[in-house]
Amino acid sequence: MSRNLLIIESPNKIETIKRYLKNEDFKIIATIGHIRDLSSRGMGFDEKTLEPRWIIPSKKPPKGQKNKQEIIAEIKEEAKKAEKIYLASDPDREGEAIAWHVYEILPKAQQEKCYRITFNEITKDAVLEALEHPRKIDMLWVQSQFARRILDRLVGFSLSSLVRKKLRAKSAGRVQTVALKFLYDREKEIKKFKSTKWWTLDVTLKGDVKLVLRNVNPNIKGLNYKKINDDVHGTGIDFKDAESAEIVKKNIKNEFKIYAIDDPKMYTSNPRDPYKTSTMQQDAINKLGWQVSKATSVAQHLYEGIKINGEHTALISYPRTDSIRISENFVKKLKPYIIKRFGEKYYFERTFINKGNSQNTQDAHEAIRVIDPTVTPESLRKLITRDEYKLYKMIWVRTLAAFMAPSKFENVIVRLESNKNKFYTFNRRMVFDGFRIIYNPFEDANTPHDIGLKKLKINESLKLDKAEVKEHESTPPPRYNQASLIKALDEAGVGRPSTYKSMANMALERGYARLENRAYVMQPIGDLVIKELSEFFPYIVDKDFTKEMEGHLDDIASKEENWKEWIKEFQPKFKKDLKQATSKMKTSEAEKVGRKCPKCGHDLIYRYAKKSGAKFIGCSNYPKCKYAEFPNSPQKILDEKCPQCGKPLIERYNRRGQKFIGCTGYPKCHYVRNIPKEPKPEEQQTEQTKQVKN
Repeated sequence: MSRNLLIIESPNKIETIKRYLKNEDFKIIATIGHIRDLSSRGMGFDEKTLEPRWIIPSKKPPKGQKNKQEIIAEIKEEAKKAEKIYLASDPDREGEAIAWHVYEILPKAQQEKCYRITFNEITKDAVLEALEHPRKIDMLWVQSQFARRILDRLVGFSLSSLVRKKLRAKSAGRVQTVALKFLYDREKEIKKFKSTKWWTLDVTLKGDVKLVLRNVNPNIKGLNYKKINDDVHGTGIDFKDAESAEIVKKNIKNEFKIYAIDDPKMYTSNPRDPYKTSTMQQDAINKLGWQVSKATSVAQHLYEGIKINGEHTALISYPRTDSIRISENFVKKLKPYIIKRFGEKYYFERTFINKGNSQNTQDAHEAIRVIDPTVTPESLRKLITRDEYKLYKMIWVRTLAAFMAPSKFENVIVRLESNKNKFYTFNRRMVFDGFRIIYNPFEDANTPHDIGLKKLKINESLKLDKAEVKEHESTPPPRYNQASLIKALDEAGVGRPSTYKSMANMALERGYARLENRAYVMQPIGDLVIKELSEFFPYIVDKDFTKEMEGHLDDIASKEENWKEWIKEFQPKFKKDLKQATSKMKTSEAEKVGRKCPKCGHDLIYRYAKKSGAKFIGCSNYPKCKYAEFPNSPQKILDEKCPQCGKPLIERYNRRGQKFIGCTGYPKCHYVRNIPKEPKPEEQQTEQTKQVKN
């Protein structure tokens, strides 16, 4: 019989942790996330006292998993037998709340045996260290999580009900709406943008030496010098019209004389900070071409443990963190590895201090890092999946580079003249690669630019290869993609490790925006939701509201603020504004298609799918009439009766986009018939070829 009970969140961690406790007497149970949640009746809490109403979720679990009632029953049964109960849910405020919920469902006799432990990485040392230093549940962290959940319920339930009734939209809430406001504001910037044009004279010498124009001959006849701008769009001369640039182009000669070579200047290029959640997600999106949900999922697998050579092994530290701090214990392991593999001059001692919006309670974590630097990506390449390898390599490189020496460059400016028109170029030579020995060149702007400086001398002349007048036009700010949105949210202080994924996905899931070439494009329903909420709840959609809220949650977690008092201060104004919005917000009429339903004769209208948010055509007589037409796949009523009930048959599409024939009497009549697949063009060609041969 097990003497101790260890409660964790994810069942994926069980095999990994078992390896480290094989000589100990432990029973391990996973809660599979929360075991209790706010009631779905009403707001889920008493609106006067703010006391939460907790329920055990009854949602059917995935196949092979226990439901929450069964998990709770198992925990209670094992708790009776255990001498000690260790609550080891994740090391953040949500994990603290999960530990508290487990504690609360136990009888008092078992509660007295409970200890809270946390570990930032799933390694033997970290797990055993945590067991040696148990503590009590931090109720301030739990209350901070209460405050977040209750405020989100208060705002989310109220606004979602409002936009469903008034705007025919799916939902609204504190997190999703502020992210949507970012997209909306960027779209307004794009629409307001007015482009400007300018021209440059681009000169290339023999040997592919590119020059920048710095000064124009002051005596060129016919040149309007007011048409010249200095240092407007870059480091050289811009022209306000193409004609002026062409005049200067004709004035230059075929030879360019070197009149000065500046003294060399040394530049260093430092590696970037270790990963935190937002920067890791950004790089996974930009470098690996993933979406944020995939980056989050793969990182979680690497943290919980992957089966390698028959054993579950955790590869990275906790992936939900605002911190860039690295523990001294890890640095002690990393230093000798870098020195042994690359040499002593490649190691560089650094201390990473959290800045700006990272000063919050989540800073109890470390940065996202590999657990063992000696476990190289190449050693795992054939042992883990391709996606796991890609993300692990990205984290491994970033971890090591953070403690490697800067790259060093020697930069020399070479100045040339042609008919009193002055140009310059530069020679940048890497003198020490430093951290770049493991980084790809595109990671740093200071890439080498070696034009063979040692061959160049003052008074030496170089030959012209080509001179071109190029037109340039300013472009509007780019639409956000998932990476740039997460970056903007992080910099504005409105995102947190646990919310970036939902903030980046919610607009897509609700149909308020769509991705086009990986960039968000606002949809009419999204515009409408933001416009109306901005009018009645300007503070909710304002990024400062969410930023200040995160500050309040941090204050609650550090005992500087009472969670109930803070929400009670917020409630009156919000309820007043909600009442006003309910009475004054115009009800959005359904957008009519201009056709009648072929099934029942009512008007067809545009609607939005509940799950995907995709726009489709449906009958205004829904739910009595379920006729629908989906984008690029309109339903077609056939001149054929159902053999079972006699109603017309219709062409439909299943969830995989496959066409089939069904009855318009569905769901009362379940008659369906498959449609034979049409041969692909290459199959048709093959068949024709056979016929020709025969």
